[in-house]
Amino acid sequence: MIDPSDLIRRAAELTGHADHEDDPKTRQRLLRMAGYYVEIAESEAWVAAHPTSIASVSEVFIKK
Repeated sequence: MIDPSDLIRRAAELTGHADHEDDPKTRQRLLRMAGYYVEIAESEAWVAAHPTSIASVSEVFIKK
């Protein structure tokens, strides 16, 4: 599992690089990548807060 704070830090770095980029296409690509890092960080944080257990998975198969 990746630490969400590392992903957020990397997203901030990419955004900083985008702010200094002259080429609009490269700037948009960097901002899009930063957005993906933020989405992954949010997903990782959610997974960490909601761990899956064998019991919870088993309940899915037992319920009718």
